[in-house]
Amino acid sequence: MNTKINSKNTKVLILTGFSPVKLSQMEEMGIYSEALSLLFSMRGKDTFRFSVPPIGPAAIGSYLKYHDIEVAIADFYYDEIQSGNFDIVGISSTFMGLEDVRNIADLVRQQNPSASIVLGGPLSWSMPPAKLLEMVMNIDYIVRQEGEETFLELINAIIHNNDRQLIEGIVFLDREKGCIVETPPRRPLNIEVLPLPAWDIMGIPSRKRLPILPVETSRGCPYHCAYCSEVTYWDKPVRYRSEARVISELRYNAQKFGITTFRFTDSCFSAPPERNARICDAIYEQCIKDGIPVKWSAYARIENLSPSLLDKMKRSGCVALDVGLESGSPIVLQRMNKNYDPEIAVIIAKAARESGIIINYNLIIGFPGETRKTIQSTTELIERAAPDTFACFVFLLMPNSTVYNQRHEFGIDGMRLSWKHATMTSEEAKEAVLKLTKEITSSSNFPGGEHFACYLTSLGFSQEEIRHFYHATASLVKDPNDEAARSMLGAMFTKTSNFY
Repeated sequence: MNTKINSKNTKVLILTGFSPVKLSQMEEMGIYSEALSLLFSMRGKDTFRFSVPPIGPAAIGSYLKYHDIEVAIADFYYDEIQSGNFDIVGISSTFMGLEDVRNIADLVRQQNPSASIVLGGPLSWSMPPAKLLEMVMNIDYIVRQEGEETFLELINAIIHNNDRQLIEGIVFLDREKGCIVETPPRRPLNIEVLPLPAWDIMGIPSRKRLPILPVETSRGCPYHCAYCSEVTYWDKPVRYRSEARVISELRYNAQKFGITTFRFTDSCFSAPPERNARICDAIYEQCIKDGIPVKWSAYARIENLSPSLLDKMKRSGCVALDVGLESGSPIVLQRMNKNYDPEIAVIIAKAARESGIIINYNLIIGFPGETRKTIQSTTELIERAAPDTFACFVFLLMPNSTVYNQRHEFGIDGMRLSWKHATMTSEEAKEAVLKLTKEITSSSNFPGGEHFACYLTSLGFSQEEIRHFYHATASLVKDPNDEAARSMLGAMFTKTSNFY
């Protein structure tokens, strides 16, 4: 991090935003929820969003700023976008779909025909790059995987008109030769020495954003789930930040920005459980006991969890956990490369309730080998476990996942949400999802339950109030005339109206 470049007054704009939640877009992602449909109808709108600052742009912006690049960050959905004065515009796809990215790129090109437009983030990894460049024609470059060093070198190459093919980790269309160039991947960074995310560039703290900050304690995932592309996004082995650095960042955010609610963005914050326990102890000893009222939520792997670890999590301020259970069938779990007994779901849900942690179970329907019988096992398991919320997704066949790379071995044809294999088609999976969500009565079908719990916590809602909110949505799905539930949801909307 000691290489400074001559920026020649080059100005860089990073466009980001928490993509609006639209029912149509959710269904395009294979997500179906009567509870969310109900909330949309009660508000009389087809869009629902909270403004949450994403970590990617702040991390990239901080790295560029450290290297003397003049950088600004704007939210596409909340700020007035004026890209005409910038030489290079980056689009962070952290929470965005293809349609969102296309709209942003088109706007930038209209405002600034000469700007270099660069796409980064998960979308660049979840679609074939050639297809992405074809569908979003105004993108000039794609930064794949980790972006700090790659984007910096690309900016330098654009400034000095250097050969882009020498930059690792990018994809672009060579317009002179009429071919797509994909350079070799970049070696992972040492994340322990990266500067803290530059939240001040994003205007934090802000009255229009939820008082939440994402925090990254690691990059990468130690597991190899066959359906997941994120397990390859960050590469292996997992890179962990020290507990001291993590605690220092939490304390800094609390003192500088007055924000004490956090979302840990790690692919799997609970792994390994021994490290997680140390972080929880450190938060309790160095934040909670020191008068910093930290609250947080995160992703977790179910076999990492135990009653004792959940107690440590709760003591350190844990509000909610998002857990990828995926299936109630041992056969399907084994094919997914998730080798645990699904019955653990009942034990962990009970322990989470006793600890006072809200828990969401994610389910995937339609993975190769799925049958009506395995789906019934999943339905019965969730009904018995009774997590606070669950989310049910149609299997998404994505590039850079094991099942995609081994399509022949898994016997699957198609792409994304249009596929078929020996035991099921994507249309049958969609029908099964709709059936499953109606049959489960002990839990609220609420995609993003952990996220939403964290959002409400940041606004001062108690866990009891949040649980009542989920119960009310489930009650109204069953009985639209439940006036008590409708009144409760109306009051919640009123209290949160400034943030969506």
